[in-house]
Amino acid sequence: MKKISQFAFIPLTMIIVSCGGGGGGGSSAPQTTEPPIIQPTPQGLLIEVESQSQLLDRVRQGFTQVATDNVAKAATVDMADGVAMDMESSAPASSDSFTTTYTLEASVDEHDYVKYDGDHLFIAPSRGMDCCFIVDDIAFIEPFLEDDSLAVDSMPAPSVNEDRSIRILSTDPETAKATEVSTIPLSGSRTVEGLYTNDNQLISISSSGWWGLFGDSFDDPSLWAGQTTALDIYDITDTSNPDRQLQLEFQGGFVSSRRQGDMVYLVARHTPEVVDYNYYPDSLQVTENEALLEALKPEDILPNMAINGVESPLLSASDCRVTDSENSLAPENSGFPTMTILIAVDLGSQSVANAVCYLEPTSGIYVSNNAIYLTQVDYAEADSRTLVHSYALSAELDYLGSGVVDGALALSGDRDFRINEHEGYLRLVTSQRSANAEDRIDHQLSVLKLATDKLELNLVATLPNAERTAAIGKPNEDLYGARFFGDKLYLVTFERIDPLYVLDLSDPLDPLIAGELSVTGFSDFLHPVNGELLLGLGQDEQGLVKLELFNVASLTAPFSLGSTSLSPGANWSYSEARYNRHAFTYQAIDETTDRFSVPASLSFYSDEAGYSEERRLFLFEIDSKDRPADASIVEVGQIVATTEQWWDSRQRAVFDGDAVFYIDGTAVWSALWGVPESQDGPF
Repeated sequence: MKKISQFAFIPLTMIIVSCGGGGGGGSSAPQTTEPPIIQPTPQGLLIEVESQSQLLDRVRQGFTQVATDNVAKAATVDMADGVAMDMESSAPASSDSFTTTYTLEASVDEHDYVKYDGDHLFIAPSRGMDCCFIVDDIAFIEPFLEDDSLAVDSMPAPSVNEDRSIRILSTDPETAKATEVSTIPLSGSRTVEGLYTNDNQLISISSSGWWGLFGDSFDDPSLWAGQTTALDIYDITDTSNPDRQLQLEFQGGFVSSRRQGDMVYLVARHTPEVVDYNYYPDSLQVTENEALLEALKPEDILPNMAINGVESPLLSASDCRVTDSENSLAPENSGFPTMTILIAVDLGSQSVANAVCYLEPTSGIYVSNNAIYLTQVDYAEADSRTLVHSYALSAELDYLGSGVVDGALALSGDRDFRINEHEGYLRLVTSQRSANAEDRIDHQLSVLKLATDKLELNLVATLPNAERTAAIGKPNEDLYGARFFGDKLYLVTFERIDPLYVLDLSDPLDPLIAGELSVTGFSDFLHPVNGELLLGLGQDEQGLVKLELFNVASLTAPFSLGSTSLSPGANWSYSEARYNRHAFTYQAIDETTDRFSVPASLSFYSDEAGYSEERRLFLFEIDSKDRPADASIVEVGQIVATTEQWWDSRQRAVFDGDAVFYIDGTAVWSALWGVPESQDGPF
């Protein structure tokens, strides 16, 4: 928080200095000075908190608003009309010889449960269930929400081995071997959300909440009360004896993180704990709630942290912002009791460089090379809107401004592929749903630009618009795949067939649909091979995992170069890489060839053998990428995981030279690229 000098407010008359000396005969004419013109501080949608009492009042209002809304929803739930509202609840980074985590932006690292530094694999365990799944049916967790004796972090988990630890394995790329050198024991009460490596440091991020995102319940403030997030830094100069140098724990439920250079940026959500507060009050409990809120003190609502066991406040009221209710962009119901917290942790000094907050929830995070964008879906209006709050990607975490677009953009899974910053413009693809059976969903591209004189992201273009009226997608087609690539945007919508749209964004003020291609099946995940080739990963018409290569050299006339289904003999298949980019591994080899891998879970059935399941890593090459008309996908082979860890379906792969390391759960298999059938493991 930048502080204004106390001397800045000394009246001008107190600093007038006398001119001339002492004795002298005449007097000089009085000198006048025009008072300086003081420019008002630019204001945005989020304004600085002026006092602790202001923040406290906003938190109280937020609790009251949530309880009031819950009672209203309960009173009208039986009057619902039955219409299902399915609301929207770069390039890979790699060195010359080995792959690292596939990321959205090349210069911004992302946490994952597997990290590789060219010498060692670091693998974090599962709690027994994947960390980030979506359950749209709230009935799944209603028993837990109704039982006040169940704490948020004590929901039952499957019975698994409680001897949990981070594995560290050394690798030998020449022989494709891996050897465990040590482990880092973990507390059984925390889930490792992901890891980073930074020179001789291993960074582990863990949380007390492990269940993932329960659909719309992600926005329930009560679920974020009592949660904590931790960041541990280990010195791995000697990987056989990792030494923890920093343990940071703070109040707030983990949302996401990114790393750029020596700085890790954490996003968390914190709801102050108000003991005995009833989120679904009857008339008597409303009065009791009011008394509890009146008794709140500033220290009760602000989150604390502990560094190596020493407790202190994480931030102060002056580090926070609240919504300006007079701003035209303000949500109808603003001021939730849930704080969004943004923390910058300096890995070099091993300290908290800064922490800021704003008193609104967040639906997700996108980080460009320059800024952090936090999205907030507002369903209060007749049509949904998405607010975007921007902060500088620096230790200062300066607030840059906010904007709003029509439609919903909730950044779960790989949905942050739908938002991108390029040459000063922020582009977003949102979806608007309605009860219109003829066309229940519309998609819109919006372009925002940061104002130079205000803390605002101004809307400068949309598509469709009055001049360009063609819809993105046919009636009732949902949006599956999206990928920005410089001045182009690739979109895949689907209901019965797969239209691939190519949008020309070379004029950010006048985007347009340049071309369209319809094929069977659809693609969830899109990877630009280069400016003329696009790789799609999705599902074919039989429900099997499918790869398809598109020639997009002509914006107006894209065409398919062919598709391949993974293991056509299977009755069913699934790939985590369709929804989680970290499961996809890609490496450019030379001017003509790229390598990539796709993990898949396969189900087989026969009358003789019955049902069986397998998990495999499929290895592929893109051949002749320098001649787009002749390019093709070539399958090299498969590595098969020969043991089952039913509670841990996570799969990753790492390439190092010709060595391939396939991580299934926490077990490792390996092979050389040319002979995947001669696999080794598990390590």
